Amino acid sequence: MGRKLKFTREEILNKAYEILVEEGMKKISARTIANELGISTIGVYSNFKSMSDLKNELSLLAKNKLLDKVKINYTELGLLNIGIGICLFAKEEKALFRAIFMRENLSEEFLNEITRDLINLVYKGFKESDKYNILKDSTINWMIRKGWWYTHGFACLICSGFYNPTYEMIESELREVGYLILKQAMKINEEKIKNYI
Repeated sequence: MGRKLKFTREEILNKAYEILVEEGMKKISARTIANELGISTIGVYSNFKSMSDLKNELSLLAKNKLLDKVKINYTELGLLNIGIGICLFAKEEKALFRAIFMRENLSEEFLNEITRDLINLVYKGFKESDKYNILKDSTINWMIRKGWWYTHGFACLICSGFYNPTYEMIESELREVGYLILKQAMKINEEKIKNYI
């Protein structure tokens, strides 16, 4: 039986995803994909009008995997679950994490979209919580910023291999930092409410 000469859009995207996972977004090119599949680059471009088109689909795939991860109920705290999901994504999907959060050849527009999606998810968690919906928007924004800086840094350490925590260690670290941020935020919120009255 001869080699397969024509591949579907999905098969090409799957091969590109394999390359992304093994070697990172920088290695994604029509030539690399074509070589892996044993076809010419025409076979790639007959399914995708450009490499940007293909990379956008890969980015969407990565984004969906991330959002699936942060929406899992690991604990009783919705906000903590988002942080745990990001850290587990960094641990289990290193190439995808690098592509998204270490700005590896993705458009700024796409990266801003992911950031907005995550911030909206966290913001919604605050507003829907009976405990935290009393917080002022400025306090919530302060907490999101501080929490993001810590979580992103922690996840980068995990992704790069400098730190290889268990699930239990990830949850414990994020609970501890979350508590400290919340404690400070409550003070800030109280002061703003006093000043407002």
